[in-house]
Amino acid sequence: MMGISVSVEDMFEDGFSFDIENENQIVFNADGTKGQGTYKVQDDEISIALEGEEIEGTIGDDTITFDDLMGEEGIKVIFAKEGTEAANPALYLSDEEKAFIGNWMSDGVEELLEDEMSTTMDGVDDIHDALRLEFNANKEVTVVYKKEELGTYAWYAFSDTAGIECETPSILVGVNEDGTLNVDYSDDENYYTFHMVKAE
Repeated sequence: MMGISVSVEDMFEDGFSFDIENENQIVFNADGTKGQGTYKVQDDEISIALEGEEIEGTIGDDTITFDDLMGEEGIKVIFAKEGTEAANPALYLSDEEKAFIGNWMSDGVEELLEDEMSTTMDGVDDIHDALRLEFNANKEVTVVYKKEELGTYAWYAFSDTAGIECETPSILVGVNEDGTLNVDYSDDENYYTFHMVKAE
């Protein structure tokens, strides 16, 4: 919604799935809540009755897509057939999100109140090791700071900006016009802006 794709785990911690069975029966699991319903198919449209709710979807190649699911205007939910290529999360990223995917390394750093980028930093012999970010299509990013892996966190994108869901450090990522990244990185003691390029 609003140009942002979200993994199902971000909305439903225990997943959201359904199994279509014979005789127009359907069994679903929505965030750990299980139930049964019925369905009808006509051409490429499917109508599902679940727990007193009627939802309409469109059948594609190994997908079923619901617009405005459960009356939530502007929200599109795509179900992919398990075990098919359609279940690859990379297929559903927006162009803005795809710009972040890959391995990134710092090639410059600017400290708070400094006027220009530096190619050296205390604690590392090579500026490329100051900060590394590995964004993947599963909406996770691994953060390595001064050769120490801080963890793997969820990330989200809006327009040309990405946020990383960790409390300390705080990390905000922006895409520049030339495709490089500027990363604002702050912890309890430091505030840096890193310039980052794709790692080869």
